Amino acid sequence: MCRRDPPITTLRSRVAGGVVGTDRAGTLGQVLRGLREACGLSQEELAARAGLSPHAISALERGTRTRPYPHTLRSLAVALELTDEQRTTLLDAVPARTPRATPGPSGARPRDLPVPASPLVGRGDDISRVGDLLRTRRLVTLSGPGGVGKTRLALAVATAVRDRYADGVTLVELAPLLEPGQVLPAVADALDAGREPGRTVADDIVERLRGQQLLLVLDNVEHLLDAAPDVAALVEAVPDLTVLATSRAPLRVRGETEYGVDPLEVEDRRDGSPSPAATLLLDRAQRVSPGWGADPSDAAAVAATCERLAGLPLALELAAARARLLAPAALLDRLGTALQSGPRDLPPRQRTMRATLDWSNGLLDAPGRQLLRLLGVFAGGTTLADLEAVAHHAGAAYDVATTLEALIEHSLVVVEPAGRIRMLEPVAQYARDLLDEAGEWDTAARAHAAHYLSVARATSSSYRNGGQVAALTRIDLEHANLTVAAERSLAAGDVETPAAMAWELWLYWWLRGHHDHGRRFAESVLQRATGLPAEVHARAALAAATMAFAMDDVDAAARRWRLAREHAGDVPEVLSNAVAGEGLAALVAGDLSAARALFVEAVGHAEAGGPEVEWTWALAHIWLGTVALLEGDADEAVRLVEAGLGSARRREDRLTSYIALYNLFQVELGRGDHEAARRHLDEGTRLSLETGDQANLAYLLDAGAVVSAASGQHARVPLLLGAAQAIRETLGSRGYGYYRPDPAAIAAAAAEARTHLGDDRYDDALDTGRGLSPEMAASMLRGGTSRS
Repeated sequence: MCRRDPPITTLRSRVAGGVVGTDRAGTLGQVLRGLREACGLSQEELAARAGLSPHAISALERGTRTRPYPHTLRSLAVALELTDEQRTTLLDAVPARTPRATPGPSGARPRDLPVPASPLVGRGDDISRVGDLLRTRRLVTLSGPGGVGKTRLALAVATAVRDRYADGVTLVELAPLLEPGQVLPAVADALDAGREPGRTVADDIVERLRGQQLLLVLDNVEHLLDAAPDVAALVEAVPDLTVLATSRAPLRVRGETEYGVDPLEVEDRRDGSPSPAATLLLDRAQRVSPGWGADPSDAAAVAATCERLAGLPLALELAAARARLLAPAALLDRLGTALQSGPRDLPPRQRTMRATLDWSNGLLDAPGRQLLRLLGVFAGGTTLADLEAVAHHAGAAYDVATTLEALIEHSLVVVEPAGRIRMLEPVAQYARDLLDEAGEWDTAARAHAAHYLSVARATSSSYRNGGQVAALTRIDLEHANLTVAAERSLAAGDVETPAAMAWELWLYWWLRGHHDHGRRFAESVLQRATGLPAEVHARAALAAATMAFAMDDVDAAARRWRLAREHAGDVPEVLSNAVAGEGLAALVAGDLSAARALFVEAVGHAEAGGPEVEWTWALAHIWLGTVALLEGDADEAVRLVEAGLGSARRREDRLTSYIALYNLFQVELGRGDHEAARRHLDEGTRLSLETGDQANLAYLLDAGAVVSAASGQHARVPLLLGAAQAIRETLGSRGYGYYRPDPAAIAAAAAEARTHLGDDRYDDALDTGRGLSPEMAASMLRGGTSRS
């Protein structure tokens, strides 16, 4: 270390709770002070070494600044010459930022780890051991047979250790993926990693994680093991990343620590209490049949059942479902023939798992077995209505709702509180295997794709009217099904289905910030577009263009818009979108004359298309207003923008409304009417929160900082700018190119606030703003008018 390297126990004694030990310790200020004093440095000396101000060190130690930039922490670690363990402790002390919210049917809710409905039984020691491994190992794989409980254990471990990671835990569910090459894109999507032209997806992820301390949980890797070197390379490239994977087989890469997850113990404890396996069986059975197995005479049958099922949690869960019909002894008798089935060349535990599932499947009638197989085609669960529709497409001749009840009774299907239907992954894999073995896979996949294309089509128009929030919520739940349907279609040589989906989903991707995912999706279609109908080709090109534009790749977007125009024929909807897109590219390039001409042309095409193309008509008017504003004609800008805003309000179109409101804000700010400017921001902020459009919210926060400075509310400026910075870092992109903010005005507002507040107060407030949730920042933006 720097001047001396005191033992860990000495450092622990200097900070309440221990600062460098293996337990989470104290606040960031306490930890930093203990490390600095152990190094024999004053605040001024540490500041000089780290290239920071003495006040910055003081603010961190006093706790007035709690979320420093990643580069600040790196500078401190270098200046203090920290060991790996001490560096981890310093990062552990940084509080996690309030999770950004994902809107739902009743408002915003934080993204979080799933919370299982039933308790995890018999895994206390495993949670502790894996948690200890994660202190020193950066790639840990939980391995074991299907149904042993790897996913449940991984979630429990992640929940137990999440406070160690300053940037939290991200779960990536890999079960729906088909190819190893989809693993890194799935990780990028889960992390909201931005896409830079000319960079690989791996580089995008590395850039997104730079300076972050994160636990990444990769669930169900076993069918994608060829992606293991990519995972290992990611761990090597990002020093503060830890990966916890679950797989039926180890990854077999350097740096991996394998932790075998064994079935639950079936031997009773020394004190005579039930074994972990019996505890699980009794808990689940008594949920469907209170008192089941409680009689002492039942103990032998319960123990024998656990032994016959090898302590496999899923097998015990499935057996417990029969408790509503069978007493313990009768249940044991029914296991006999089932446990003898299954391929003999599989390991014994896998034979047991297959036997248990075969037994449950054998208790179903023919429609039940057919529906179980069909459920294997879904990804991420489904609803009863969607299941019925896919079954209809597949030619089912049975009543789906009645048949589903039998599957639920046998615990082959889980119904979540909100009514969503899903299967535990081992059961889903079993259903997929049966579907393939029965020769029904292709029919089911086509039926699934046909239905979800209809879902995308039925929903897409609602993004442009008052149904926006409901449509977004609907597709949030079905995005996995839509994605896997498109991927399977492409793999089967059907390009038209995913091409159509790209068009129907692009605005969803835009509003949800899934720009990189959407771009990869649309570009993969265009790479196979030979032979597509011209209009379908054009619409896929429009989807690719808008996603590229959202990622600031204007040149690529312009090329795709031109491609769309070439294939548009005389379809007004396609022409108006393509021409308006070319106008946006000209606007970004500063060619106002070309932009105006293209927007006017887009208006003409939209008028020819009638009400169905009014959305583009409204946007083209707003962008014509942007041109007028940049040319200095504020009155003409207001006339044009208000025409677009009037259309948007009639249709209750939030997206178009807040684009218009941002432009009107700029007009009123230029006129010096700060109250009018603030009213436009207030309405735009409310609408952005309703759709969950955080990229847009970042622009509004910047705008709020400008108007706050102009009206003398200097203390608000760094809070708002800090919150906007944090949102953009989370999204990995600057967001929307269709806005024309004034960077000079934002810089001037920041400089004025810094002068008024002083460097130290300004930096403290900026740090506080970076820690605000988007909802908290928006509330501050919309509240109060008092002067600082």
